[in-house]
Amino acid sequence: MENLVIADFNIKNIDKILEIEKESFSNHWSKQMFLAETENKFSRFKICLADSSIIGFIIYRIVLEEAEILNIVIGNKFRGKSFGRQLLKYAVNNIKENKVKNIFLEVNERNIVAQNLYKDGGFVQYSTRQNYYGNDHAVLMKLSLC
Repeated sequence: MENLVIADFNIKNIDKILEIEKESFSNHWSKQMFLAETENKFSRFKICLADSSIIGFIIYRIVLEEAEILNIVIGNKFRGKSFGRQLLKYAVNNIKENKVKNIFLEVNERNIVAQNLYKDGGFVQYSTRQNYYGNDHAVLMKLSLC
C-alpha cells in the first residue's frame, strides 16, 4: 500500500472511522462526538486512504491564529509505515496556509509512539494536565509556526 490519499470525511465513512477509533483506544470517541465535529465550522475532518481503503483520519480545528489537533489515528495494522507522519504533515501544511501561529495538542503520557511522532514533527511539550485520561496525565504540546 503506497498510494496515499487524504480526503474530506463523508458521513458514509462513519462506521469505518468508529472501527478504527475503537481498535485504537479504550476511551474512544462516540459516533455523536464525530458527527458534532462535522457540524463545527472550525473543524477539519480528513480521512487517510491507502489503495482506496480508509486506514486513518485526523480532526483538527482552526480558530483565528491558533489550531488544535483533536484526534489523529492510523489503524493498528497500518502503523509503523509513516502514514501517521504523512497525515500530520498534511494537517500542519493546511494549518500553515490559514495563517495560524501555533498548533496545540494533548496526548496521553503513556502514548510514547504518538509523542515521538509529534516531536519529530517539531512539537515541544509545554505543560501537563494531571489525571486528564483517568489516572494518566495529558502531555500538552505546541508547534510554533511563526
